[in-house]
Amino acid sequence: MSQRVDNAVFGGDAGASGALRLLFWLRWGAVAAQSVVITFVDRILASPVPLKPLVLTIAALALWNVLNYRAVHAKRLVQYGEVALNLVVDVVAFTTILYFTGGPTNPFVSIYLVPISLAAASLPAVYAWLIGAICGVGYSLLWWRHVPLPSVDSRFGADFDLHVAGMWVNFLIAAALIVFFVGRMANLVRRRDQELAAMRETALRDQQIVELGTLAAGTAHELNTPLSTLAILVEELDETATDPAQREHLRVMMEEIETINERLNRIAGRVGAERSEGAQQIGLRAFLDDLIGHWTAVHPDIELGATFDLPADDTPIVAEATIGQAIRNVLDNAAHASRANGRRSVDVRVRRDGSKLEIDIVDDGVGLDPALRDEIGLKVVSTKDRGLGIGILLSRAALQRFGGRLELESRPLGGVEAHIHLPLDELLADAR
Repeated sequence: MSQRVDNAVFGGDAGASGALRLLFWLRWGAVAAQSVVITFVDRILASPVPLKPLVLTIAALALWNVLNYRAVHAKRLVQYGEVALNLVVDVVAFTTILYFTGGPTNPFVSIYLVPISLAAASLPAVYAWLIGAICGVGYSLLWWRHVPLPSVDSRFGADFDLHVAGMWVNFLIAAALIVFFVGRMANLVRRRDQELAAMRETALRDQQIVELGTLAAGTAHELNTPLSTLAILVEELDETATDPAQREHLRVMMEEIETINERLNRIAGRVGAERSEGAQQIGLRAFLDDLIGHWTAVHPDIELGATFDLPADDTPIVAEATIGQAIRNVLDNAAHASRANGRRSVDVRVRRDGSKLEIDIVDDGVGLDPALRDEIGLKVVSTKDRGLGIGILLSRAALQRFGGRLELESRPLGGVEAHIHLPLDELLADAR
């Protein structure tokens, strides 16, 4: 979470590195602003301020920035102590400038709060307190000794009038900084709340998936014995059966038992694997044709309309079983929805956009139940009379594992359109 906090505060840079870059650019802004103010005081207000020490201080600050350019922009691990050191340099330079320009009577003295705010927002507490203490010491020393501000030309009014004008400018600077930093922090809090809510939903879904995986592995083990018994009984019945129709039914039963046994063994072999063991390389179009062909054979009553918009070159990918299962789960739900509405059609549209695969699956069902729309795929919930409610949940989890996502949308004239967005980067054959 701290990494995301740093990213939000420093515009995408991480932690101390982002703070160091922010200080680098703020320091250039301070050098420019101080140069303008001193030039204005000397040339326009005609106030005899000690130019030499002021110019040397600003030049030293600019030189510090130049010498640190490479270190600031290098891709390396930056320690918080380095950020604190840069803040100390800024505070010392600012204190020196205040010493020669009226000390605590300078209307810009409250800018001491800027490095304290930066330290509090970006550094651990010990460094924030250290910077705060250094600023406090500098302010206190200025009360003890400083060079008073000289009087200005009378045509610009009394000294107090200029002090009030300086306070006005100082207010504008402080207001801009408060809006910038407080706005960033408020946005950070909102983003953090959203991330925490998403993390809670993800944790709940992952817990359900772990429970389902454990239950599936246990069930696969427990079903071995009854399946073996059924296989033996079917073989014995087949030996004694004389009716051709009965023998055909027994053959179908044996094929189904073997299919179930194969799938249970597949579950046991792939639980916990980061990528499916034994996954083969295959062309993307061939992978999709094979998947749709097998699905169509299992659902002969469904009229499947498939359209492809893929490049001519058949990009080789790893035939990841969980991705294939995720797509089949969505197709199964589409087929069930169409049957429940007295229809028999499902449309599939496949296209590739660069390194992303887009699959749209459209059914002719009645659409999503508004009461369940926000829960489908996030928890175990089913729209089927005899469904287990885990198909879409598992599909969404499998896709997210590879950076993809699944979106469900009700169509205005009925039915549901499922959108599968899948980056191919991790599935490319050369990425394995």
